[in-house]
Amino acid sequence: LAHAIKTPLSVIVNEAAAHKADPFAGKVLEQADVMRGQVAHHLERARIAARVTIVGTVTEVAPAIEALRRTMEKIHRDRGITIEAKADPYAKFRGERQDLEEMVGNLVDNACKWAASQVLVEVLVEPEAEPGAGSQLRIIVDDDGRGLSEGELAQVARRGQRLDESKPGSGLGLSIVVDLAALYGGSLVLGSAPTGGLRAELRLPGV
Repeated sequence: LAHAIKTPLSVIVNEAAAHKADPFAGKVLEQADVMRGQVAHHLERARIAARVTIVGTVTEVAPAIEALRRTMEKIHRDRGITIEAKADPYAKFRGERQDLEEMVGNLVDNACKWAASQVLVEVLVEPEAEPGAGSQLRIIVDDDGRGLSEGELAQVARRGQRLDESKPGSGLGLSIVVDLAALYGGSLVLGSAPTGGLRAELRLPGV
């Protein structure tokens, strides 16, 4: 369904773009952009849901985090952001590496956009609360940016909401993380980092 919507939506955007001076066309372009964001979001959810149904996959966390750290430092090299990673060498995620990279990558990328100079990624393993429950992973991403007020935290938690249009991105990154974590029985919590910026704490099933 999302794919079927993409073509007529492109036609609408092209027609409206040809009449940019018209306020009506501007409103059409604005709302078409919102619709495109929703299409992208639901396509991503469908892709994620299809893959999560495959059980039995285990991912070594530390190598995945280190690879992400190197990649993100290159992407944000022009801002001079330092990314430090501390991962429990025994941490294992009960799921696909691609999904782990998608979740943590979104959080680290977001942290790099807002950080003043530093991002810290920490991976902790919590032992199983009861026999057979399995361990839990805590993946914490802190930045030293300005942080968020309570109102801003509520705003950014809503799908597609962005706080600063000068920062690149669709605004869907965090909602994808929330959806993907939930499909694995995990969660994402946003709060304040000891460094003064934003803390994003991802909880996922371990092994």
